Amino acid sequence: MSAESDLQQLREQQGLLTDSLSRMVQGQWVGFPSLEADLEALSPGIHLNPRPPMLSSEALPPEAPDWLACYEPDTVMHPQVYDWTCSACALDWVLTATARRGTDREQTVYEIGYPENINSAYGLMNGSGVELQRVLADYGIGSGQGWLTFDQVYALAGVVPGMMSGGAWYHWVAIRGRDGESLWIANSAPGYQSVWSSLSRADFNRLGPFSVVWLRR
Repeated sequence: MSAESDLQQLREQQGLLTDSLSRMVQGQWVGFPSLEADLEALSPGIHLNPRPPMLSSEALPPEAPDWLACYEPDTVMHPQVYDWTCSACALDWVLTATARRGTDREQTVYEIGYPENINSAYGLMNGSGVELQRVLADYGIGSGQGWLTFDQVYALAGVVPGMMSGGAWYHWVAIRGRDGESLWIANSAPGYQSVWSSLSRADFNRLGPFSVVWLRR
């Protein structure tokens, strides 16, 4: 590992420590983003059993969303037919894996908004993924979005599915979970830029920065 890589990892860790303090102040103890997620990103594999402060009015925990009980990370990701539809493929996979509906990529393209929001010339027009979030909301799924570090995405991947796109990759994939020390992804263009079904830290740094859309619990 080069000195620059060491410095970058130290900067990311410092950022997570700072964010941890912010999450504590805001009372964001569990889920993502949260203190729990930041601590797990700092020390992957750590087993946490957080017990955040609780008011008597908050004694009953919120019910888990129904998509969580239906989520199937092994859902098949079929290869994309058109090179501009990777974002639609990733979104369609999420909707299928959470049992919101069956696979229908053409429908997904029109739900995103063809041709104003997605088209054959540019693919997804807004690289942040805001239009993907809008479609998720139409199906009753809350989501968050951010430009995250590898450690933050790794922590997220152990909790909820999502989607992400690298600025130097210009390609959207879905996040299934974890594969050892890498991210386990649903990739509609396997082999593109030498990435198949998992994304390593090195690939993440090579193909980023990454905009990530994650499902809220």
